[in-house]
Amino acid sequence: MDAPGTVNARGRRRLVLILLAGLVLFFWRLGSHDLWPPDEPRFALVAKEMWMRGDYSVLSLDNHLYTDKPPLFFWAINGFARLLGGIDEWAARLPSAVSTLLALFLIERLGAWLYDRRTGLLAALVFATSLQILERGRWASIDMTLNLFVLSAIVLLWLGRSRRDREGVLIAAGWVMMGLATLAKGPVGLVLPILAIVPWALIERDVRFARRVFSPSGILLYLLVTLSWFGVFAWRLGVRYAAWVLMHQNVERYVGAWNSTHPVWYYLWRFPLGFFPWIVILPWAVAQAVSPRERERRSAALFLLTWTAAIFLFFSFSTGKRGVYIIPLYPAAAILVARLLARAWGTSPAEREACGSADAAAVPDAARRLRAPLFAWAGVALLVAAALVLMARRQYPELLATAAALGLAFAAGAVAAAVLHARGRTAGALTCLIGSLVLVALVSVETLLPWANRRGNIRGFAEQVKERLVPGAAFATTEEKRDAWVFYTDRFAEEADTPEAIALYLSRPGPRQLLIEDDLLKTVDPAALPGVIEVLRGTVSGQGYHLLQKDASR
Repeated sequence: MDAPGTVNARGRRRLVLILLAGLVLFFWRLGSHDLWPPDEPRFALVAKEMWMRGDYSVLSLDNHLYTDKPPLFFWAINGFARLLGGIDEWAARLPSAVSTLLALFLIERLGAWLYDRRTGLLAALVFATSLQILERGRWASIDMTLNLFVLSAIVLLWLGRSRRDREGVLIAAGWVMMGLATLAKGPVGLVLPILAIVPWALIERDVRFARRVFSPSGILLYLLVTLSWFGVFAWRLGVRYAAWVLMHQNVERYVGAWNSTHPVWYYLWRFPLGFFPWIVILPWAVAQAVSPRERERRSAALFLLTWTAAIFLFFSFSTGKRGVYIIPLYPAAAILVARLLARAWGTSPAEREACGSADAAAVPDAARRLRAPLFAWAGVALLVAAALVLMARRQYPELLATAAALGLAFAAGAVAAAVLHARGRTAGALTCLIGSLVLVALVSVETLLPWANRRGNIRGFAEQVKERLVPGAAFATTEEKRDAWVFYTDRFAEEADTPEAIALYLSRPGPRQLLIEDDLLKTVDPAALPGVIEVLRGTVSGQGYHLLQKDASR
C-alpha cells in the first residue's frame, strides 16, 4: 500500500500515461459534432442564456425560468466559453472531459493508497474504458462533474480516517467538495459521499470516525458553499418558492418521479451495460478482494464494496432512474477489477521475489482466477463482433466496413488476451485488452461520430431555418428538439406541442412561423392551416421537418 502523498519517478510516469490516455479518449475531436438532444442542447442553451443575460444565480431556458438544476455546471461552461470566445460544442463539453480526466488521477491515487501503484494505474484505465464513461466523458451533461466532486469528497473523507493527524482538515475539505457536488446536481452531492463512508466506518466498528464525519466545521463550510448560491436564489425568488423547488426537484423526484421511471431491479441490467466490458471480470474481482489471500487489505475491500452497494441501493429505490445516476460507484468497481488484474499481472519470478511471501503466494491464485473471465470476455467479444456486422448489414449498410473493423479490434484484443494469459504472459494480455478498447474508442470517434452527425443534421438544418426566419415574426417549435433549434437559431421559440396548441398559435394575428416534424404535422387538421405555406423542408435524424409560415395578412 502506498503512503498517501508519495509519488516517485515511476509514479510520475504512470501519471503521464493516464494523462495521455485521458487526452486521447476524451478530448480528441471533442467539439467536432453537433450538440445532440436531449441533454446537450438544453444545458448549452441554459449556459448561453446565462452568458447573454449576465445572470449567474437565476437560470433560464428558452427565456423561461429554469429550476431543474443548480448552476455550477453552467458556470463551468461559461468559464470555458470565456477562454474560447463563446459557447459552442467545445465549451459545452469541456466540463465533462476535464472532470473525467481529473477523476482518472484521483482514482489512480486512491487505488495506489488502498493497494499499490499498479492497481491505481489499472483502475484509472478500467474506469476510462468503461462504456458509460467513454460516452459521458465526451457529453455535455452534469454527470461527470458530479462524479468528480463526489469522488473528491469520498477520497478526502477516507484520507481523514487514514491520516488521523490531519483528520479535521481532510474532513472539512470533504464537506467543501460535497458543497460543490450539491451546486452541481443538488443534495445528492451530499448524500452519496456520506453513504459511501459512514456505513463502512460503522461496519469497521469505528463509531468515533463515523461521528467525526459530521463535524460542525465541515457542516458550516458546506452551508457556506451551498448558500453562496441558494441564498441569493431564495432572496430573489422568495424563500417559499425556493424551498418548494428544493423539495420538488429532489425529494419529490426521488419518491415520485414524473419521468424516467423504472422498476427497482433496473440497475441489475443497466449497470452491467454501462460497466461493459469490465463487468465480465467484476464477479471474479469481488471474489479476489474478499479471498483469504487479501486478508491484510480487508478494510480496503470492505470500503469499496460498501461504496458500490450503498450507491447502487440508494438509486435502486428511487422512482426515477437513469443509467448515469450510478456513475459515482464506477470508481469503486474499477478499483476492484484493477486489484485482480494487478495481482494476476505480477507473475514473473522477479516480481514474486520482490513481493512478501503472502503477496507472492497470492499471485498464482489471482492468475488462475482471471483465466475464466478472460475466456468469457473472448466469447462475449466474438458475439458482439458478429452482432455488429449483422446489425450494420441489415440497418446501416454504409457502416458495414466500420462495424467489421470495430468488431475485429474488440474480438482480436479479447482473444489475444485470453491466449497470452493462458501462456503466463499476463502483462501482454492486459496490454492487448486495454489497447483494443482504446483502439475501438478512437475508431468510433473517427468514423461513427461523423456519420451520426451527418445523419442527425441538427446544426445544418438549424442554420437553414435561421436564414429563413422573418425578423419580428413570431416563432414556435414543437417539443421535439426545441432546445437545439433555439440554441442554433439564436431565436427564442414559443411552445406548440399539440395539435390544439398549433391551431391556436396559427390562429393569432400577425406574421408567424412554425417548425414542426412530420409525425406531428400529420395529426393537425388541415383546416387549422389556412394561408400557411411551407418555406423549408429537411430531414433530421431520419425524421422530416417543415418550416411553415403565415404572413401578416392572414
